[in-house]
Amino acid sequence: MLLLYAVVQADWTPPPTGGAAGLSMLSGPSVAVLYDERDEMPSTSREEVLGFGKVVTEVAQRGPALPVRFGTVVQTVEELRGLLEERAEDWDKRLSVVRGHVELLVHVVDEAAPAKTPASRGSGRDYLLSRAGAHRHIEELFQDLSSAVAAHCREVRRLPGSDELRVACLVPAGGVDDLRAALDTWAEHREGLRSRTTGPWPPFSFTEEDELS
Repeated sequence: MLLLYAVVQADWTPPPTGGAAGLSMLSGPSVAVLYDERDEMPSTSREEVLGFGKVVTEVAQRGPALPVRFGTVVQTVEELRGLLEERAEDWDKRLSVVRGHVELLVHVVDEAAPAKTPASRGSGRDYLLSRAGAHRHIEELFQDLSSAVAAHCREVRRLPGSDELRVACLVPAGGVDDLRAALDTWAEHREGLRSRTTGPWPPFSFTEEDELS
């Protein structure tokens, strides 16, 4: 089977050393897919996940790249070729979007956020209302943050799967410090609000066009 790593431009060249140097490449007219042949599915161990991320980072350092979700496999080169032919146009467009950009993750903690009623206390109605209020507060916070950083980002996306606010920002590679300064200014005037950033990373959250854009 083939473990997929990233979509790159067809003229991408591998580094002389490192994990990215050992990847295979299937090319079309405009884009290519980087992969590694495996006898079995990759494990979900921390070591393997971090190793995958390190290789993708090496790939992105040599040109625009669309990272593939860890653990994505196809069975044969023929299957991969069909996928490449089907998605090439969309991938080419997204590569033009992420070119020259990196991803920063913003983590926001709001100590003034409304507390959610524990499921074990009160009525079911109170619990649902408290959760709705908390979700509404987070959405309003996201909209406020998005407005504050819009001038410094090409795209901004809220990440799912968490009760805290986590936001991915697609930022020009030379604009990381400007974004961080804008976030500091945004947070310092809001009591109980703290933000931190991690990255820059390859554009893991921006491999596809936002359905809401």
